[in-house]
Order: sequence, then C-alpha cells, then structure tokens
Amino acid sequence: MIMKRTPFLTTVLSTLTAWSAATAASVGGQPATAEPSVSPNIVHVFVDDLGWQDVGCYYKTQHDDEPFYETPNIDRMAERGIRFMRAYSPAMTCAPSRAAYMTGQVTPHNGVLHVNMGGRIPRARGDDRPQMDPYYVTRVMPGKPAIPQAMKQAGYTTAHVGKWHISGMEYDPSPLDLGFDFSFGKKHHYNDPEIYNADDPKQTNFPGLFCQAKHRLNDAFNDPRFPLLEDERPYDSMTDLSQRWIAKVSKQDKPFFLNLCPSLVHGPIMTRDKKRLAHYCKKLGIPFPTDQGSISDPEKPGQHNPYYASMVDSLDWIVGQIVKTLEETDDPRNPGHKLIDNTYVFVSADNGASQVLGNWRDDSTGKLRREKVSDSSPLREGKAWPYEGGCRVPFVAMGPGIRPGSVNEETPINLIDLFPTFMAIGGLEHDGSLDIDGCNILPLLKGAEQVAKFHDGTARDTLYFHYPVLRQAASTIQREGWKLMKNTGIHENTAPAIQLFNLNEDIGETTNLAEQYPEKTRQLLSDLDQWLDKYDAGVPYNNANYKKGNLPGQKLVPAVVDRGSEGSTVWASFETGKWKAEVVKAFLLYTVNGDTKVPHEEWFRASATLSRGRVDAQAPAGMTHGIFCLVDANNFMVYSETVPTFQEIGLWKPMAYALEDGYAYKPGLFSLVQLSESALPELKQKGQATVALQAALKAAKAAYDQPVEETVYAAAIRNLRNELVKFKGVVPEAGLDCLHFFPWDK
Repeated sequence: MIMKRTPFLTTVLSTLTAWSAATAASVGGQPATAEPSVSPNIVHVFVDDLGWQDVGCYYKTQHDDEPFYETPNIDRMAERGIRFMRAYSPAMTCAPSRAAYMTGQVTPHNGVLHVNMGGRIPRARGDDRPQMDPYYVTRVMPGKPAIPQAMKQAGYTTAHVGKWHISGMEYDPSPLDLGFDFSFGKKHHYNDPEIYNADDPKQTNFPGLFCQAKHRLNDAFNDPRFPLLEDERPYDSMTDLSQRWIAKVSKQDKPFFLNLCPSLVHGPIMTRDKKRLAHYCKKLGIPFPTDQGSISDPEKPGQHNPYYASMVDSLDWIVGQIVKTLEETDDPRNPGHKLIDNTYVFVSADNGASQVLGNWRDDSTGKLRREKVSDSSPLREGKAWPYEGGCRVPFVAMGPGIRPGSVNEETPINLIDLFPTFMAIGGLEHDGSLDIDGCNILPLLKGAEQVAKFHDGTARDTLYFHYPVLRQAASTIQREGWKLMKNTGIHENTAPAIQLFNLNEDIGETTNLAEQYPEKTRQLLSDLDQWLDKYDAGVPYNNANYKKGNLPGQKLVPAVVDRGSEGSTVWASFETGKWKAEVVKAFLLYTVNGDTKVPHEEWFRASATLSRGRVDAQAPAGMTHGIFCLVDANNFMVYSETVPTFQEIGLWKPMAYALEDGYAYKPGLFSLVQLSESALPELKQKGQATVALQAALKAAKAAYDQPVEETVYAAAIRNLRNELVKFKGVVPEAGLDCLHFFPWDK
C-alpha cells in the first residue's frame, strides 16, 4: 500500500488540534477535502535548503525520538493532507533546482547546472587543478516554458515573492520578465504600490527574516525592521507582502497562484528571533550564547545548532501565517467558505540541508571555525552532494480532494512535476509545445494513482539527475529503488567511478553493489549515458595546462595555430595529425555586454562548424567579444586563445578585456548591420517610421570603417541595437534572443 497512515498520524487525527478544528469549522461542516466547482487557488512555499529530516513529521518517521526542530505548522499540513517520502529536488543546489521547477525541464534540458560560474567561459581554478566545470547558464533562457505564463493562460493571477536566483548578471529575466503579474524587477522593488510601500524600510527589507546582520548576536535583535508582532515573532516582509497580496486578489473573480520563496534556511546561519533562539538553547541545556562564533561541533551527529533550529522554526511560522490567512479570508468565488477550502498549499525545498558551514568569526579570537548546521541522517551527506541527503526533500501538500493524513512512501516524485500538476489544477490540457519533462501528480495527491504518469499514460519508472560540479561531479539514475551514480569528475571527485545502491534496503547508501550486480549496473549505466547524450549534458573538462603531472591524453592536446574573421564569420585553425587528439566538439561563447557602460559580464553559447583543422561560426548580431571552446577526444578544453585561470583573474572579473583578441566588436557589428539592413525593406513596406534606425545604421557603417576602438564600436553597437529592438513583434530580425539579454536602453 502506498497510501497509509502512520501510528503517529492516526493518533493525531483522532484528536485533532484546535488548528484543525478551526479549519473544519470554516467549511461549514463539510469535509475539508470537498472540491468546489471553481478553479482552485495554488500556493507554493518553496523553501531554501530545508532538509528531509528538518521537518518534525519526517524526523519522527525515521527516528525513535522527538525532533529537535519544531515545525508544528508543516506537521499540521501533513495531518490535513499528504506527505511524500520519496520527493526529490531536480538538483543539489538552488539555481538549477529552481530553474528546473520553473521550466518543468530537467537541468541539462534547460541548461542551468549550478550556481556560481554560469554564463562564463569555463576556466580552471588554477594550473594545479586537473579539471574545470563545463559551460552552463544561470538564467532561464528565452523560449523556455515558465509556470506563470501557463497559469495566466488558465486565468490565474500570479505572484512571486522572495528568492529568485535564476537570472543572469544584469538580473534578467526578473520574475516580472518571466510573466508574473506581481513581483519585483531588477531593483527588487515590487510593482504594486497599493500593497508595497517603497518608503517603508520594513517592507523594502527584501530578504525579510533572512536579512543578514553584521554580527549574529549584537546586531540581530535590535533592528527596527523587525518589530515584534502580537505573537512575539519578529516581523517578516515576505510574509506580510504575501498576506497583503492574498487579501487583495482574493476579491477578484479569478483564481490565484502564489510562489513564495523564503531565503530561510540558507546559510549564513543566524536568526532574528531572540526568544526562539533562547528556547532552543534551553532545549539543548546550554546558556544563551555571548560569542557569535561556532556553537555546534561539526563532528557530533544529530541536530544541535540552536541558530539553525530557530531558522527552521521561523520558516514554519511563515507557513503557518500563510495558512492562517487562507483560513480567515472569505472566498467570494465560493460563497460561505474561506479561501483554504479551495486552495492547494504545497511546501517543498530546493535541495537538501547544509551539513557544516563556517560563516561567523569568534569574537575572542577572530578565527573562522566551522559548525554543524543540520543532520540528514539516515540519508548520506547533504546539500551539494548527489547522494540522497543532497536531493531528497520534504514535500507536503493539502487541498481539495486530498485525503487527510495520507503518506506516500514509495512513489518517487520530482519538483519538475509541479509545472504539469499546476496546469492540471488550473484545468489546462497537456501542451506538447511546452516540452516539459515532468508528470502531472494530481492523481497521486488524491490517491487515485500509485505511480506518476506522463501525459500519454505511460508510467514513469526512472528519475535522472545531473550535477557536473568538480569535487561532487556525478550523474545518477534511479529506477525501482536502484540508484546508480556515475562519477563524471573522476580526476577530482574521489568517489568510485560507478556506485550502485539499493535504496529500498540501504537508504543511507552505505554499500556499493556495482560489482555484485554487474548486469543491473550495465543496464542502468547504459540508460544514463543515453540520457546524458540526449541533452548533450556538459561534464567537467580536463585542464590542458595541468602542471602537477600528466593526465591521460594531455600530451595529445591539439594547439590552436591561427584565428581571424571575415565580415561576420569568425574562425580558428588547430593542429591535426597522428599525434594529436581529434577535436570532437566545438562551440562559440560570446558576450554582448563587453563595454564599460555595462559592468557585469555574461557569455552565451552559439553553434560552430567543425572541419578538418578548422572551426567557423557566425558572430551573433551585437557580439562584442567571442572565443571558441574546443573539446578533444580525451575531453580536454582548448580555446582559440589563452584564457587565464581563476588564480590569475578572479571569478567576477570581466574576461572580455583579459583576451588578447576576442574577435572584438568588428564581426558582431558587421552582423548587426546585416541584420538591420535585412529588416528595413519589410519595415518600410509596413509603413514603420525608420528614420532613427537608418541614422543608427549609417553611424554603425561609418564606425566599421574605423580601427577597432571600444568607445566608438561599443556605442555603434548599442545605438543600432536599441533602434532595431523597438520593432520586436513587427519584423523577426528584431526579436533575436541575442538582442534582448539585457536592457540596453537603460
């Protein structure tokens, strides 16, 4: 049986709490799961770094003990609805997980693979490091599906509040750019002055309770942005704004979708709630801290960090406040009822919990010591690891048609499933053009199905994960309780090349069964490799300049011997022959913001054509700098010119000016001129005013005849691009993605 009630839940359900009783009363005596005829509302509280064992009802299932962290509101949601024991985040860190959720696509499908170095030229951290991360983006790219766009088609009013983390260097796209009706733009100010006061420092405190203090004791509890409320909890701007928004849109004759993303419980670990910190210190039997430094032994097992416990506690309070608002607000679309009666509420997390962090220096010594944060046990590891502790997350839902106290212990689900599930809740049919990878799990929520199914009715029996970051780089496949992990960063990841676990019998992934089950290993590895090939999933590249020994194939790495450009074509030639490895893959990375007026830099990928000893590509319109990335048969990265390591030029420094050549400005301007000239005839035919465009075009041609100089060429590109994009939707040339990555006119 997949759906069952644990003894704990049976006891709780037989003696419902006052909270549950109040909710039952609010629906006029009808069952809490009665389904109204109007479209349900949807609220998703998407938590940052909340571990599988951080929620009380999950902890009690695995441990014969009371949980240290107190989560009564999420536990009550589980009593009212369903919790899944095998729910997974799409990735082991936040950005790829959030992008996958928002697009409904697995990470190599949408292109967001990790957090810190996306949208950049792949570089080695130093010549003493054998590998480097692959190229990937950090933003939701143009043309990708997005939940708010689909929900608006279903007639929903949509809002995003809180952490975003899936945009590029210039904060594109923002939630508003991606289609949310209510949210913030690039300056983090929300767009409805009726409910958001830009002059109120409490409301404009964007991260809310997560707002970091300079000192986690001296500055954490006396901040006027966090006045104590009636329940003695500190004010939280995200909660308040979400409540204001619900109160406003609930009066409309439309369903609503709220995507609430608190930054809790991400590190650095600190709390704004002094009373709850004192409470957890008392539970531990320790005095209230007087030094902000490390408080929990990183080697000691279990949950024993009072700061983190207070963060989890505050997060749970946020959930309770949102549910309370839904319980107390009348629903005009469902007369005689409250909003809670026709709202699906989901609580999930973007990845597993952090296990050990070092963020706060001791007051007495100034030393930065690491401290224990959470404990995923019985799962192995936590955030940023491809083991279960990094990706198995709490998932609780309640709403119409969900049987109270349900527990799904066997069905694996993934947060990419929420996109099609939200569509189904909103009454939308499957849309193949969206190209999403998840399953509609609404039948699972209601207990009508026991397995997740794709839109064609096919049961999903396999989950895939891809996390190609150096020391933890791995890809995994999970099927019928079997999990195979392939080490894709073999020179830096010290794990075995292949690991096989039986999660049904070994949830802690303690025993590698790869040699014991060779046929199972072979089949799963073959299927995983096919999946990786399908999406051309990037894996760590080998460093051709590695100085601490010779990697296999390093002496065969071909060198680039020449490069150049003609018009909009850029090219490079490289060594070939018996003693050189074949170049098997090539792509052009380009930036369109390589000038001093735009301080941040982001690189995008364009296709390239390989022939014997040569690679060619067309410079995208407006490209300011570009570089070829070549990958040889031994997975070594070769560039069209020398690229410095992170040791030589830091992570956040612009790379355009570190390149000797970079095909600077001229090919990209030529391509932009061609594009603009191509658009002119149709614009004139349609009666469009093109005087400004023609003037910018004339100036760009004049600039092209001059020697390459940043001020002249960057201005010509910027001005011509600004004029061309004004005709987006009129001519196709004006809608090219490369013209719209950044707000060029600002």
